[in-house]
Amino acid sequence: MAGSTTPRRNKARGITDQPGRRAERNATFALRCSWLLLPATLAPLIGNLLHHADTPAHTATSVVLWSVWALVLTTSLIPLPSTLTVLRIAGPGVLVLAVWSGVNADDGVWTAVGILNALLAAVTAFTAPVADRFVDGASYGDERRFLLRAPGPVALVLGPLTTAVTVTGAILGPALIVDGRGIVGVGATIVGWSLAAITARALYRLGRRWVVLVPAGFVLHDHLALAEPTLLQRAGLERITAAPFDTDALDLTQRARGLALEVRCRKPHDLLPVGARGAAEIVGAEALLCSPARPDVVLAEAARRRLPTG
Repeated sequence: MAGSTTPRRNKARGITDQPGRRAERNATFALRCSWLLLPATLAPLIGNLLHHADTPAHTATSVVLWSVWALVLTTSLIPLPSTLTVLRIAGPGVLVLAVWSGVNADDGVWTAVGILNALLAAVTAFTAPVADRFVDGASYGDERRFLLRAPGPVALVLGPLTTAVTVTGAILGPALIVDGRGIVGVGATIVGWSLAAITARALYRLGRRWVVLVPAGFVLHDHLALAEPTLLQRAGLERITAAPFDTDALDLTQRARGLALEVRCRKPHDLLPVGARGAAEIVGAEALLCSPARPDVVLAEAARRRLPTG
């Protein structure tokens, strides 16, 4: 199964597949294919949308759309936290474009194909395997990074709202210009792009929260919970496991939804929670909770690295 977390022997390459890697490859492949096919699936819809635009506007819009498509497609080939942010903004953006273009389209089949492919591009960018593949692209040496889930309020409200503001700010002004409302469009572009830059940075920082498994142990890198990353040394780890219902561990999940992991130490570990400014405010915790997007894969990879699990 694609989602299995147990190591496998790759007969073709003669290497052991790390837990969760197959799901990452499959999801990333689907993402890249959806972007590769966008010109073919959206061309009829966009052509219909621009049918009544004058020649300069038609040409300018075509150049911009082709440039953005090429940029995002290239971005999908470079797995990094920054490029993940680009994909998570561009995906909803292209879905909005597909729906908008398909409203008055004559061909229902092409409309459905275009919207479904745009939906695939948008949805896959937000899947956990794709997220882990891209944040792990910034890893050094023998380490592996796993994205943390967004805090509960962010995942339910603030995240979608920020994405909507970013997408709207980026495309509203140019859309008004294409529609013939040049002065209003230029003003909306200046304001919208400035606002989009601010919200895009917020989304980027949200995608820089992760768990890192390193030869020395377990690292929690979360600027929302900790003032600085913390390393739990291998020798000081008692166990990493799914959090029990009655756990007394320090909750650093930021109310993220879903299964949390409990990381328990052999003796209290010093942490510097967000808001602490001096040594007197350091907290000693025997256990902490965190919420990676794929806790099962984190546990499997920890076991593969012979960290104490279970």
